[in-house]
Amino acid sequence: MVLFDQMRPEYADRFNMPNFRRLRAQGSNFNNASLGYMGSETVIAHNVLMSGQQPRHMGWVDEAYRDTGNLLGAGANQMWVTGELSYGQYGTLIKKEGYPKLADYLQKAQPGKKFITVGEKAYAVESAAAESAVDTSAADIAVRFGSRSANAPTDPCQIALNGRYRGPAGVNVPSYLQDPCGRFFVNSDGSNAYGTNLAFPSWIYPLDGDRFVPGHNPGHLGGDTWVADAAVEMMSREDWSGMFVTMGGIDKAGHMWGAQDDVQSAPGSIDEQTHLKWQAENADAQLGKLLAQLERQGILNDTLVVLTADHGAIAGTNYQGKRGAGSSTSDTNWYYGPDSKPSTYDNPSPALQPLLAGGNVQFSYQSTSIQAWLKDTSSTRVAESTASMTTIPGVIATYRRAGDRYVLTNTNPMSAQERSWWSAKAQGIVDAMAGPSAPDVVGLLKDNVSYGSYGDHGGAQRDVQRVPMVFWSASAQDLSVGDPFVLPDTMPTILKALGIPQTHVTDGKAWLIP
Repeated sequence: MVLFDQMRPEYADRFNMPNFRRLRAQGSNFNNASLGYMGSETVIAHNVLMSGQQPRHMGWVDEAYRDTGNLLGAGANQMWVTGELSYGQYGTLIKKEGYPKLADYLQKAQPGKKFITVGEKAYAVESAAAESAVDTSAADIAVRFGSRSANAPTDPCQIALNGRYRGPAGVNVPSYLQDPCGRFFVNSDGSNAYGTNLAFPSWIYPLDGDRFVPGHNPGHLGGDTWVADAAVEMMSREDWSGMFVTMGGIDKAGHMWGAQDDVQSAPGSIDEQTHLKWQAENADAQLGKLLAQLERQGILNDTLVVLTADHGAIAGTNYQGKRGAGSSTSDTNWYYGPDSKPSTYDNPSPALQPLLAGGNVQFSYQSTSIQAWLKDTSSTRVAESTASMTTIPGVIATYRRAGDRYVLTNTNPMSAQERSWWSAKAQGIVDAMAGPSAPDVVGLLKDNVSYGSYGDHGGAQRDVQRVPMVFWSASAQDLSVGDPFVLPDTMPTILKALGIPQTHVTDGKAWLIP
């Protein structure tokens, strides 16, 4: 499975992505695929793909987790930022729900073979790889970038890489990827931002060296090139049954420059690698590299290849977040949690003041939707918060949670396009996150409104929900399928295609790959 983080389906045709287009043309292309749930974010989607569960049955439902049962040991009802959880903490939440994952099925079907996960982001890899209740090692190998090195001017690697750096980390990282300051160590210095720290709107969420771009050091290329090179190394050296390759370059460019509205900078002003077009085309080149390795090993014709994304994106032309420069601006735009763990956030956008003024918000997350977890959930206080949510800029519909569903409390004016999608899809999308740790109040936003960064996701809008979904194998029929495929269907469909019996109930359904 190759996942292009934040890829909208039309990017394959808008940009030069011949490898993606070829597999799409030769395989089963579900051209109406969507997520089908909130929140439309990496930290949710990657485990949805591995489990076939909607967020409400997955263990955590959004970018924040209310620990009602004190599973993580910091006290009942403690708020956690899910993107900052550890591999073990994700595993704790999954085990509570008791479901198997794709790796469990493959390990049972092919004992002794390994399931491998690889990508740039810690939470992208470790949420997908975390162990399940069925197996204590859902992913045998999980590789991602580690923390940035300390600033040590005499460190030979810092000298060689011209700044602070990152290397491979994760779970059971193979030794051949960890040669000290070898190929898989890359520059990750905040001062090496390729101009994104000096330009608007990229300075809201700037680069830090070569973590999300390959860069220009041929012996230490980062970004999606790093991911694919690590995947190829493991393909060639490990006895594996499944691999999840998640590439984050498109996502980084989209957040910085406004997703589909990204316009290439003038030559010489900002490095072209920072932009969407370059990142999309590089991601496709890395897909070609993976396919070529399968062919070299003589196993391409025995391999099911799945191409997808974890969410789409919209351009926040009506942007409501703070606009100042600084690497922390985006995080404080996305999160408000003065008592959250592991990090606290208490510098929200002024646009949220109507919601926060009553002092009853324990945590809020805002991107292309707004979710609020309340301290006092009495009917009176919830009603106050829903009324306040209705006044927040860009909100078109407000909901309150009632157990395992959400109740619509108010709507604001919408365009005809927004209303058509909202009336057909929104209730099911919102209900899919109505689990025990779900937010108490939800505000859905207009198509062009974002709070975290200029290109954003997280909500229920059509362009945020729509994702590419392609299943390719040498024996598959080339077919464009208009059925309403949703992301939880991915794992059951893979099992059906591979002839592996499904032994646990999932929210997703298995589609036939002819």
